[in-house]
Amino acid sequence: MTQKTNESVFEVKFGLKSFLTVCSILLGVMIFVGILTFVIPAGEYLKDGNGNVIVDSYHQIESTTRLPVWRWFTAPIEALVIGEGNFNVIQIILVLLVLGGTFKVLDKTGSLYALVQLIIYKFYNRRYLLIWIVTLFMMLLASCFGLQEELLILFPIFLAFAKAMKWSKVQAISLILITTGVGFTTATFNPFTIGVAAELAGVSILNGLWYRAIIFAVLYVLTSLYLVLMAKKDEKLNLYADETVSLQDFSSEQLKDFSLKSRRMVILFLTVLAVIVLSSIIPFIADLGIGMVLMALTFVVGSMIIGVKALGSIKSALLAFLEGVKDIAPSIVIILLAFSVKYIADNGNILHTIFYYCHAYIISQSPYVAIILIYLLILVFEFFIPGSLAKALLLIPLLTIAPIPNISVNVILLAFLFGDGYTNVLYPTCGTLVVGLSLAEVNYATWIKKTALFQLALFALSILFLVFAVYIGL
Repeated sequence: MTQKTNESVFEVKFGLKSFLTVCSILLGVMIFVGILTFVIPAGEYLKDGNGNVIVDSYHQIESTTRLPVWRWFTAPIEALVIGEGNFNVIQIILVLLVLGGTFKVLDKTGSLYALVQLIIYKFYNRRYLLIWIVTLFMMLLASCFGLQEELLILFPIFLAFAKAMKWSKVQAISLILITTGVGFTTATFNPFTIGVAAELAGVSILNGLWYRAIIFAVLYVLTSLYLVLMAKKDEKLNLYADETVSLQDFSSEQLKDFSLKSRRMVILFLTVLAVIVLSSIIPFIADLGIGMVLMALTFVVGSMIIGVKALGSIKSALLAFLEGVKDIAPSIVIILLAFSVKYIADNGNILHTIFYYCHAYIISQSPYVAIILIYLLILVFEFFIPGSLAKALLLIPLLTIAPIPNISVNVILLAFLFGDGYTNVLYPTCGTLVVGLSLAEVNYATWIKKTALFQLALFALSILFLVFAVYIGL
């Protein structure tokens, strides 16, 4: 059993090459969407007094808000200042900066190193079992509570653990991105996807739950097997053979110190997790939408307490925190570039037009073809609108109020879930994906190459589950 001797395990920085690659991809997407606003006719559906879309009210308009070419490049700042949903983006930026500071403090105090050592000590010979456990835990958090970007807080731990096990950075970030992406796809009680969608469709969240639970179980097994296979491939490459020493060199006193430091960190994480869960289930806090702010505040207070206790002064703890903030700061650019894509599309008024013409073709097809086309349509909108709430408000009323022959509301909701979750590990417009890849210093092309078979398997299984749902009349 081996592990790196250096007690610094914090490596969450943005590699310049990875950062520039992601920014280049997102700039290309922004330009592509900008061009579409000059090609696709502008149009819109009317809304009633409650803000609900009125079926059969689509009409073409002259887009007076279409952005000129030079404003495509100022769109990230405009979207942050006046764009719809900008408060959520501000929260995400705040949380990521706080996470950078927090984990630098935990690294400086030796807490991260201690926790990793104990995990290795207890699970090294059962590391594949640990993958199954982590996958279940992460999928449940995403499926039940809608957590994903918040769970990037775990990346430094997974990175250090993966390195100790001779696993790649792709494996480390996959333990977050892949597991939570699949969890979103198999939403059971996720209030931000199935919860909102079911409410808009006028049905209970329990409708079709038994079928979604089966899908969860199938994809859990597939995801765990895939991550174990990736781990075994990494081990054969022996990525860190020259950086390790025997774990048995640690004395009982050292292991006792590891236990003490780890306990502080575990308490902090359990407290943060409790805040996250309570923020999603307490109506008052959920309605305010300040869950991530509360999480960030908890991290700041907890890391400062741990830092002062271990480093001896508030100044030392604060300097470590600011160093971590600096390391994570490039994430702001990536998030704003991704967020600006929807802003450009909205100003061109092209999303309603895309839906109108696609929907007209869908309803003329057989139910089996129609449900696949609905799924593909949602995948198209996911590219422009990564946020589940905004996409649900637009698509669900139109897809469910205007009946589609032989396709139930439950099946349409299932297609919405697949389209919303599956692409969280595919599209470069998903902020969580591009930030996660940049943290791991994994470029987008490498990610697609490494996960291509899994991505295709998810896509194929999604279609099979949808077709079977139509067949059984779900």
